[in-house]
Amino acid sequence: MQQPAHPVLQVEPTDHCNLRCRMCAPHHEGWETVHGIPKGYLDPALWERVVAGLARDGQRFDHLIFQWLGDPSLHPELDRLVATAASGLGERVGYLRVDTNGILLAGARMERLVQAVAGTPVPLLVVITLDAASPEVYAQVKGRDALVRVRRNVRQLLALRRRLGARVNLQLQFVVQPGNAHELGPFLAYWRDLLACQGGADFHDELLFKRLSVGGGAQGQAQADALYEQALAQADIRPGRDGPLMVQTWQDRPWQTDDGHTGARTACPGLWLTPVIRQDGHLLMCCADLHSALDLGSLAERGFAELWQGPRATEERLKHLAGRFEGPCEGCGGINWYATTPEMAAQARERGGELGLSGGEATRGRDPS
Repeated sequence: MQQPAHPVLQVEPTDHCNLRCRMCAPHHEGWETVHGIPKGYLDPALWERVVAGLARDGQRFDHLIFQWLGDPSLHPELDRLVATAASGLGERVGYLRVDTNGILLAGARMERLVQAVAGTPVPLLVVITLDAASPEVYAQVKGRDALVRVRRNVRQLLALRRRLGARVNLQLQFVVQPGNAHELGPFLAYWRDLLACQGGADFHDELLFKRLSVGGGAQGQAQADALYEQALAQADIRPGRDGPLMVQTWQDRPWQTDDGHTGARTACPGLWLTPVIRQDGHLLMCCADLHSALDLGSLAERGFAELWQGPRATEERLKHLAGRFEGPCEGCGGINWYATTPEMAAQARERGGELGLSGGEATRGRDPS
């Protein structure tokens, strides 16, 4: 993936979900809580205060993703959350993104979501994860038969964006996993034909064939990567333009280390580039930290910049630069879709000096500087 110039902010509207996807342990296994706190919904009033603070502090983000461990379409005021970001951040964010299964985005709800960005300078990318070409396989991997409904909602989105003149782009995802790997070809054919009729040059639409990520590079990751590569080869899926849409494949393996390849692990770029706002307004350092061990504090009480550049966050970055992977990082393979650059390392060390912190010399792994 392309290295962002600014962090990618992930915002969790809710940690509830209406599917039981096999690849998602919290919901497939029915965890009572996901993050060790009661499940809930992001307070729109709190989000408005957070956005005002981000603008006041001059924060910039490559893009903003509405989703984490639940489906954002379950939030009754998702359109308000998106509209707040579009109006409050403006050119401080490259684009807004909503990741959803698309089941509940229909009728007036879909129209309100599209209208949330209509007339603003901020584009919206709607990402819908489907993982199947047939209703039978969809039900098998997602835990519910809803493919026909989601296809209908996508067609509504395509019509709405054109009618309203909104800058809304579409990405349809297929996460390759046991049970669906044989459907890549039919998936591509269906959506290529549909978008040839209902897409258009005014919009950017793409299909992303994605690797399955297994527990932060845990046992089974190498097998998942092998299945992904075999399935793409058998279906002759290649990145590039295919008719009206762009076909994307996940070239990089998701983790720096896993059960299929080892080597010197570097400081994880997630600690610099993937801040997460949990549904209760707490700021976390990493999207792979399901249990919130790297909780920096509440944005209801302190500003984003104060927390993101504060002692706790800086100390965690310095630990990684010194090759010390502790707590949730110890058993994680380290995300591999971005890189920790020498500039990022230097900034952490400079901030550590300002705060009187010391990360020591690198003892394990490879220091990017």
